[in-house]
Amino acid sequence: MFRSRKRSPEMQRRLDAMRRGRERAAMAREPRGRMPDLPLLRRELIVIDYDSGRPVTHTLHFFRTARVDRYRVEADGKPWKSCGWSTALAGLRKAMQRLPSPRSDFWWRDPGHQEG
Repeated sequence: MFRSRKRSPEMQRRLDAMRRGRERAAMAREPRGRMPDLPLLRRELIVIDYDSGRPVTHTLHFFRTARVDRYRVEADGKPWKSCGWSTALAGLRKAMQRLPSPRSDFWWRDPGHQEG
């Protein structure tokens, strides 16, 4: 069984004085306001990809959700996912086509040639 230590009257008086001081300080502070309503469209990200030889534009819209740290994401007008900012950027990074290194033999191969 848990036993609590009894506080001495001196310690109890100090704790009560600290509690009253905290309450007085809280009452003296200006009351906090309400957080402003967030707009429906919170962020818009426009990505222009020049790797394919001609510019390809993708637009991502980040809409508000019930949670402040999450977005409902639409990519080029189609629903994509509901996620946070970091996850959305990671998904965007993974969705973009990667090009091989300039040292890769990809650039020197004959397109009609098949290995086999």
